[in-house]
Amino acid sequence: MRKIRAMLGASALALTVAGASNAASIDITFNNSNGFGFLVTPVYTGLHSGSFDAFDDGGQASDGIEQIAEVPVPPNPPNLIAPERLAVEPNSQGGFIVGPGGPIQDGESGTLTIDVAQPTLNRYATFLSMFVPSNDTFFGNDDPLAYEIFDVGGLLIEQTIEITASSIWDAGTEVNQLFGAAFMGQDIQLGDAENGNITRLLDIDDGFGGDGFDALEALFGVTGAGTITADTVLFSIDVAATPTVVPLPAGGGLLLAGLGAFGFVARRRNKKS
Repeated sequence: MRKIRAMLGASALALTVAGASNAASIDITFNNSNGFGFLVTPVYTGLHSGSFDAFDDGGQASDGIEQIAEVPVPPNPPNLIAPERLAVEPNSQGGFIVGPGGPIQDGESGTLTIDVAQPTLNRYATFLSMFVPSNDTFFGNDDPLAYEIFDVGGLLIEQTIEITASSIWDAGTEVNQLFGAAFMGQDIQLGDAENGNITRLLDIDDGFGGDGFDALEALFGVTGAGTITADTVLFSIDVAATPTVVPLPAGGGLLLAGLGAFGFVARRRNKKS
């Protein structure tokens, strides 16, 4: 009986190890449920070592950030690591989270599966996307260490990341006005330069006695946008291991053999009794 128990224990261990080997395959799901009608273009998602600093509060927008803030990404980007949009670390991994029709509208979700080759190296995540309606507004994390996806040992940290209004930025690359603004279904091109710096939307003087969100209500008719505060949750991102099935007989065969042996011994004990 001790031998059988040992066999079953070894079988369970084999299944556990087999499952752990797939832990670097992760699903990143972007959920848009802001309730104001805001939508985002396909969300650039990059896993990196922590040294990939996409932008800085008060700094000049790079060409990649200007592209993200002003030009909608096509529904099915031909190059998921688009270097013309954003320069990334050579060993980083990523792609775009795409909605059912390309952009992710209010009430929709999209999921990107990434097979992370080096989870101990690419431990952190950066998320970037155009925020619509706007002229040059985007959301993203200016701190490259803000979102830890894998711990130092390469183990996945399953979590839900809340994207609040404090993560919405004006790129300072286009004048904020109705002309040239991006709305649902409208593909725009780069507009007149604003010659400004990247500024948190909440810190912008909109000229209407409020901040950038008040401007969205005044200029674009976004009902209730003026009530948005720094803590208002607009989006969320779920990070989880990709569901996997351990194929037989990789580990399951050993377990089934152990269960069969256990049943055989049980039958012999019943006959003797």
